[in-house]
Amino acid sequence: MKKRTIAGLVSLTAAGLGAVGGVAALGNLLYSKAIVPVPIREEKTDRWTVQQEGRLWAREGSGFRAAAVRSADGLNLWGAYLLHSEACHRWAICLHGYHDTHESMGAVALHYAQEGWNILLPDQRSHGNSQGTYVGWGWDERLDLLAWINYIIRRDPEAEIILHGVSMGAATVLMATGGPLPPQVKAAVSDCSYTNMEQELKHMLNRRMRKSMSIPAAIPYAPLFAALRKTTLRRAGYDLRDASPIDAVANSKTPTLFIHGVQDEVVPPAMMGRLYQAAACPKQFFWAENAGHTEALGADPEQYWSRVSAFLKTYC
Repeated sequence: MKKRTIAGLVSLTAAGLGAVGGVAALGNLLYSKAIVPVPIREEKTDRWTVQQEGRLWAREGSGFRAAAVRSADGLNLWGAYLLHSEACHRWAICLHGYHDTHESMGAVALHYAQEGWNILLPDQRSHGNSQGTYVGWGWDERLDLLAWINYIIRRDPEAEIILHGVSMGAATVLMATGGPLPPQVKAAVSDCSYTNMEQELKHMLNRRMRKSMSIPAAIPYAPLFAALRKTTLRRAGYDLRDASPIDAVANSKTPTLFIHGVQDEVVPPAMMGRLYQAAACPKQFFWAENAGHTEALGADPEQYWSRVSAFLKTYC
């Protein structure tokens, strides 16, 4: 957010919280910033070379085929898949994060492809080629992921599926594991997921306020979240408090590897510790040194894949 936007939010909160019109205006403004999708820049790049190369590989799409499923609420969702061979039954579903597309998972998918896996790269709802008018922060997307899982199983009943998500994609994966999944899903990798959207939005608001305002200000977070939550429920039909991976992992039976960059400023590293402690499933964790948000693979590919491969070997 720009300085004038945040200052406006604070002013609007102070001046208008007592009025219905003020709350509605505040909620709509926050909704436009946090829930409404934005067009993805085609020239988007990454900091680390391995991730840059992976994005370009996915963008080129050599050998990929288009896939499509219908979401539970009637959206056309798009994905791309690449077969190692018809005889191969190992599948990796790779899920991207907020304000990105399947291309950002190119480095992850390329590794799995080189290791002999079939891969599926969905565009999450409201991103890329998939339909949608709002971002569900992993809550509605968990059902979309189930649709993709069933897409693979219909094609390959003998499939052994792993779920590998980054950022919001990781949150989607964790929330999916909190519910019933087909036995073909063998394991999950969660790379830099948040604990829940209430805490993540609070962190991001504080972070942006510190960066944008020269004088520290008390942030009226509770009314801001309440206004956004009410507007999201009215306009998108879901409760932001349901977007809670930390509640989901408490019910998970899917073996899960938790990964987080030690230098992540977008999702606090402490959130990974809380997720790990809450998880009821078989689990491991990996702290990635010198890695910011979504950068664990780029910062040290050898260590990243060593830890992921060792974990997955136990389950598939």
